[in-house]
Amino acid sequence: AREQGRSDGLRDPLTGLPNRLLFNDRLNSAIAEAHRGSEMLAVIFVDIDRFKTINDSLGHAVGDQVLIAVARRLKATVRGTDTVARYAGDEFTLILRHIVQRDDVMRIAEKIVRAMEVPLQLSDGLELSITTSLGLSFYPDDATDAERLLKQADVAMYSAKGMGRNNFQAYVAVSEESHRQRLALEAKLRQAERNGELRVFFQPQVDALSEDIIGMEALLRWEHPELGMISPGFFVPLAEETGLIISIGEWVLQAACREARRWQQEHGIRLRLGVNLSPLQLRQPTLVRTVEAVLQQTGLEARLLDLEVTESISAKSIPNLIDTLNGLRELGCGVSLDDFGTGQSSLDYIKRFPADRIKIDQAFVRNIGLDPDDEAIVRATLSMAHDLNCKVVAEGVETEEHFQFLRNEGCDVLQGFLFCRPLSVASFDNLLKERARLLGAGAPLPA
Repeated sequence: AREQGRSDGLRDPLTGLPNRLLFNDRLNSAIAEAHRGSEMLAVIFVDIDRFKTINDSLGHAVGDQVLIAVARRLKATVRGTDTVARYAGDEFTLILRHIVQRDDVMRIAEKIVRAMEVPLQLSDGLELSITTSLGLSFYPDDATDAERLLKQADVAMYSAKGMGRNNFQAYVAVSEESHRQRLALEAKLRQAERNGELRVFFQPQVDALSEDIIGMEALLRWEHPELGMISPGFFVPLAEETGLIISIGEWVLQAACREARRWQQEHGIRLRLGVNLSPLQLRQPTLVRTVEAVLQQTGLEARLLDLEVTESISAKSIPNLIDTLNGLRELGCGVSLDDFGTGQSSLDYIKRFPADRIKIDQAFVRNIGLDPDDEAIVRATLSMAHDLNCKVVAEGVETEEHFQFLRNEGCDVLQGFLFCRPLSVASFDNLLKERARLLGAGAPLPA
């Protein structure tokens, strides 16, 4: 009975894997063995991407199914002599013994990443897509004791998350400083919300035929008092990972709608406003009520608000996504399918997706005049969208050649540096004043 109790105390009751205590014991033993034989071993730190969101939106029972499935897949990708443990929460750790070459571990890590991408079939029939981020460290190259070896693998795992998740990274000495910077940046981002350091910039959208401004996209910026402007490509993924994107996203929506309403009142122009929704926002059951409340508070007409959803967001990974989007449309809002062409959606999915607009990703627009294949994709997208009664917005219009091609092919709305960069509220105010002055003087509008 004592042995059984000892065994139970060293195993994770949910997955049956070794727990943190047993893993640490095995790691110390593996290091001693590797030292005696002058061998290499590897530690892999595995973290399930956005696991908290799965728990919060689908419930802990589904979260438990995910953990069990991940444990099963990890065991299937390594040798019987290797150790797979559930270290804590959604974190798993592996010990790979008797390593001959680092590349062997890289191949195993790649195998794990790919294995996790296969959709999970849950007990209620729901299909769920998950991804993982992996960090790798090696004995004796990176550390010679268990504590530091684990720490280096953890640091490398956060580097993988910083590279966009769903990948693996091996530890390099500079990563530790990057890891500290990331934690510091997270603390600063939490303060930024409270300290009023976040800004909404607006990039104009113009009618392809008249070249007059007919709308704008709201874009989040962070103006730090010491670091200056921080790239959204850096801090937005951090906001999503920490859950801050929910409150920040609501603030952006409120601020953008308020400015759009003010410009309507002051300049007599009804501009269509595009606001991005993150996957985490779309998982919130209160999203439709939140948008409705913002429209009531700001006075902006619902039909002037376009909520942008990236094509890569799957209805399978977000419960009730289609119902949520239909709820937003019932309010009178528009729905735009953003970054079109970069995801892997089927034509059937696009047909069923409740979109009013399709935004062609700038990756395709950029190659107009350079790549006939991308030009063909743009033409096909325009034809398909118009057949589905959707307007088309082209992003990343930077040259006269882009402009002429898109206008000749029947694109409806254009957005990009050829017309205007994203502007602060004050600069956008000036743009609208200049527009009013030119219209009053009968002069042509600035492109």
